[in-house]
Amino acid sequence: MRRLSTWSLVLLAACKAQVDGAPGVDGAADDAAPDASRLGPWGQPMKLDVAGTVQVEDDVTLSSNTLELFFAISGANGKDLYVTTRASTTQPWTQAKPVSFNSASESDETPRLSADDRTLYFATGRAGNGALDIYKTTRPAAGSTAWSEPVPVMPVNTTDGIEKWFMPCGVDHYVMVRSLATGDSDLVEGTIGGATAAPIVELNSTGNETGTFVSPDCLTILFASTRVKPTKMFRSHRASATAKWDAPSPIDDFPIPGGDGNQEDPWVSSDSRTFAFASDAAGANNKDIYLSTR
Repeated sequence: MRRLSTWSLVLLAACKAQVDGAPGVDGAADDAAPDASRLGPWGQPMKLDVAGTVQVEDDVTLSSNTLELFFAISGANGKDLYVTTRASTTQPWTQAKPVSFNSASESDETPRLSADDRTLYFATGRAGNGALDIYKTTRPAAGSTAWSEPVPVMPVNTTDGIEKWFMPCGVDHYVMVRSLATGDSDLVEGTIGGATAAPIVELNSTGNETGTFVSPDCLTILFASTRVKPTKMFRSHRASATAKWDAPSPIDDFPIPGGDGNQEDPWVSSDSRTFAFASDAAGANNKDIYLSTR
């Protein structure tokens, strides 16, 4: 059986590890515990005030060096994508600006970056079929703002479904969210260029699943689910890219003072020191981006 990578082990143990002798409920491998203990507990989630709005701000993702942050703001035509940057992890974020490739009339949302930060995948209605499809845009180098004209990612899109939260991993694997005519939102997994993605039955529920994030080795997944109220973030792991996922467990590391809102759209850095998510803890119609570090 293939062993979990260091990245997956640290992430799994860190979300619910033994810290200062306090027992966790994760059940992660024993050899992950020392790494998690050295990392310590997550810091208090901090709301980012970079959008200058009181609207819904969600769909967060960061670059691998955590110096770029992409997210969505709800507007008249659905959502638009925005980006904010910082010179270093100790410097403040700049005021967010819309990305250059937003559609003027259709929704653009759920961004995810490739491992090299040069390709951005997102969901958009620009195909004009009344649904959301996965598109991608590329740039010559990480940090560049010279994004190419977006093109659809084939053949992951369907003619009768809504595709969101496309997250690549490994050489050609991906996980994403698909909603069909029933309106249910489920996690599906496939290979680029392969057959239609299949539902991940061991992770899906009678609620809606969304906000997929997958580790580069395809062995750890984070997502949000309405199977509980308020919406919670969950995580699962598996022994290989072709193995079944373990039963998901909730991520309870991020209490927000004064609020008990929904938590969704998880993203975690490769060193497991930065965690981003969206929450409406500050108000039902005021979803915001939060960051936690350690």
